[in-house]
Amino acid sequence: MTIGEVFNFEVGDEFQITGTADNQPPNADRIKIVGKYFSPNSDTLFYIRYHDSYFTEVIWDDNPYLEYHFWTKTDTVFYTNLDSSLAYYDQGFNENQYIKNSPSLCDSLINGCSYDIGPGYENDVVINEYGKGLGQTYAYYYAYQANAASWRNTLFYYKKGGNECGVPDSTTVGINEETTTNQKFIIYPNPVKSTLTIENNSWSETYRYKIMNLTGNIILERKFRGTQNKINIEYLKSGLYFLYISTKDYTVINKFVKE
Repeated sequence: MTIGEVFNFEVGDEFQITGTADNQPPNADRIKIVGKYFSPNSDTLFYIRYHDSYFTEVIWDDNPYLEYHFWTKTDTVFYTNLDSSLAYYDQGFNENQYIKNSPSLCDSLINGCSYDIGPGYENDVVINEYGKGLGQTYAYYYAYQANAASWRNTLFYYKKGGNECGVPDSTTVGINEETTTNQKFIIYPNPVKSTLTIENNSWSETYRYKIMNLTGNIILERKFRGTQNKINIEYLKSGLYFLYISTKDYTVINKFVKE
């Protein structure tokens, strides 16, 4: 693919990216293309992007919880040499490259490169992947000296021309981690040994739930419908977990303890 094919966006396109580096709590960079224009000689393409995004951090109190930080901004990015191959944009394609289809991105064609950088021993590892009309879909950097991933950013949702792929993150500024008084859901028992029950007051609405640990790793994610749903958590290690329940309009969070 060429640079122009990879970074081929239209006004209204949406992309959502999450960072899952080591011990990184929930986060999302939710991007919408709001402007597009070329340079006077048409060799450089500019995009204006609007970010409606958030990150979280674990507050280590007597009763640990996730603290949410929301942010918005508008920025401009540009791409040039649009007819050149990706090797011109990312030198890693001169080292090692591959092609694959991504099941998580609706079988989109992906061009990727994987290579080492460093003095020749204990090299750092870099993996970059790009999709046609999707931009960069995956960015990974592992620092051997730190023995940890410095970053791991993954595209998990996109919307282009009315077509959607993935599940959008609908977390809003109004989120409140103290949701045990929310009347839409009753969560029990808590603490729990093997089966967690969710009860709600709607047969027709479809909900999505996910269970996360304190470091932000998703343990389980499912959809459910009906007034009662039982979740088998017998396999979880003992400790504190977060249960997210969401619809297209809102998200609530409940904490529970696995005995």
